[in-house]
Amino acid sequence: MKPDDLVTVAAWLYYHQGLKQEEVARRLGVSRVKVTRLLARARAEGVVQFVITRPLPEPFLLAEALRERYGLTAAVVVPAAGSLEATLDALGAAGADYLAGLLRPGMRVGLGWSSTVGRMAPYLRRLRPVEGCTVVELAGSFLGQANPYSISGPLAAALGCGLEALPAPVLVESPAVREALLADGRIAAALAAGRESDLAVVGIGQVGRESTTVRTGMLSPEEMAQLEKAGAVGDVLMRFFDADGRPLRTPLDERVLAVSWDDFLQIPHRVAMAAGAAKLPALAAALRGGLFHALITDAPTAARLLEPRGKPGPDG
Repeated sequence: MKPDDLVTVAAWLYYHQGLKQEEVARRLGVSRVKVTRLLARARAEGVVQFVITRPLPEPFLLAEALRERYGLTAAVVVPAAGSLEATLDALGAAGADYLAGLLRPGMRVGLGWSSTVGRMAPYLRRLRPVEGCTVVELAGSFLGQANPYSISGPLAAALGCGLEALPAPVLVESPAVREALLADGRIAAALAAGRESDLAVVGIGQVGRESTTVRTGMLSPEEMAQLEKAGAVGDVLMRFFDADGRPLRTPLDERVLAVSWDDFLQIPHRVAMAAGAAKLPALAAALRGGLFHALITDAPTAARLLEPRGKPGPDG
């Protein structure tokens, strides 16, 4: 049989008749490796053409566009929901599913507490135990007597693994208090573990009076106004960045108990979870600055991030 005819017959047997590659190899008297090459040539030369008769889902198209626009490794976009609460719940489910696909034995999973990341809590039951893994808190997890947004403990329980907790406030009263806490072996060990994380899953904080940091009393409105005046548009783990996604050095750095910017940016896979108009300036800046490898968001937010404007804002 001529080489061109062999390509055609192999393609017909495999794609039209539904034979497996091993069966095609037996029918043609060639090796399975040869069949693989013949099928690859059939696709390359247009002998075989594929037609998808249904349109691709909008969330998938948006995710692909985000990956291309911002150079992301991955993007997950959930469909528009009827309310912000429903949207954040969908993000929590998507975040748990995405995390499940990344987990490997021995992995160190870094978490930053966040109201959005916390939405994964009801869906952690989807995860399975992972041998030798460790959950690491990337920032102080105390918020008053408890932190409703932290899921590091429940995640460690779901994975059947250890927890490197950072049992301190993320923002302390003074640099002196911070230095005293850093002298504690547990605190120092937790921060050291954070630097060795293989994966980070965090939220993105907005600036302004409606931010979580102001609403929870961590920062006063006056302190937030000073950050805005300095050019801050958002934060990750209480580390602030400007409109171009460049890390900002602020006076708060000497009071924050969290991995540093340098340490955070060394983590091999950094995932952001965020959605909503209020988050747009911070999210767009973080993506422009290359602060993350992956994004989990919703369709309306994704569409706004893909607008040709330089700096999407909550009001367009």
